[in-house]
Formats: sequence, C-alpha cells, structure tokens
Amino acid sequence: MKGLVRYAILSVLLAIAAPALAAGSDSPATATKAFYDAYLKAQVRGIPDAKARAVFTPLISPALDKLLADADAAEQLHFRLTKNEEPPLVEGDPFSSLFEGATSYRLGNCVEKAEAATCDVELTYAGGADEKPTHWTDKAVLVKTGGGWLLDDLNFGATWDFGNKGRMQDLLREVAKYTKEQEAP
Repeated sequence: MKGLVRYAILSVLLAIAAPALAAGSDSPATATKAFYDAYLKAQVRGIPDAKARAVFTPLISPALDKLLADADAAEQLHFRLTKNEEPPLVEGDPFSSLFEGATSYRLGNCVEKAEAATCDVELTYAGGADEKPTHWTDKAVLVKTGGGWLLDDLNFGATWDFGNKGRMQDLLREVAKYTKEQEAP
C-alpha cells in the first residue's frame, strides 16, 4: 500500500514538474516555441506580477526573471505612491513590439553560437474582423544553461512610431530605476 501511495505522489509531482522540466529545452527553437506558447496563453499586459510571472519562470533565464521581478516591484511602488491615480509605468505588452501584443506567431530561423542563440519570431496581431492584421518580427535571445536553453531577452523589431524598440531587458531596467529614484534622498 505504501508503495502505491508513493507512486501516486511521485506521479502527481512529475505531472506538476513536467512543464518546468521541459522548459530548459534541448534546442533554441524548442525553448522559443515553449515561451511563445505560454505567452499567447497568458495574454499579459503591463509588467507581470508574481502570479503571472510564474508561468514564465521555468522558460526564462534567472537574469530575466529578476529583471521582471524588479520591474514589478517598481510598478507596485508606483501604484502605492500615486494611489493608483496615474497609469502604470508600462502599459500594453512588454513581451512584443506592439502595444496590443501578438495573437499568433511563427518561428523563423534560429542561429546558435556556443552558449547563446537568437531566433526570429514572426508575430501577428489580428484585431477585429474589419481590422487589417499587423505583422512584425522580433528576435528571441536565448542562453544555454545547465538545464537547457532559456529565453534571456527579446530584441524588438518595431518599425513604426510608438512601438517597443531596443531590448526588453533595457525596458525592464528602465522601469526598475523608478524604485531607486524614489528611494534616493
């Protein structure tokens, strides 16, 4: 009987851990696909809080996870200081070039160089029925860890006004500065 109970507990633990175990993927393409599949399901707008970030944690590097946590702390501080009378520091989708985010993606070419890789990701936002879809390409930046490949950054490919440009890590660092600015004398 004890063996059956142990087996049942082990089965439940493995079922819970399976996404995390699969997250550190054996290829940049697999890791990028896992991230974007989670991204499309999560539909995060603004900096994700701890609960929303938990979906991404097994798919992203510890460095990116820390930047997201630091940016979330800045958002929470901003919320408290402004008594929610000002918009958040980041509105819209921080994981893509387009404010509205993407509704679908197609994985493009991946280039692997030692412990780093980049993958082109062709994204689409399809709004309402009478709206023309928006297409663009962002670049996923991955790092190889002991557990496999993890997303470390996103290079935004916006070519239009008001789109996210540059790197996601830079955006998050800029948001996290808010906390230090508020704590400075």
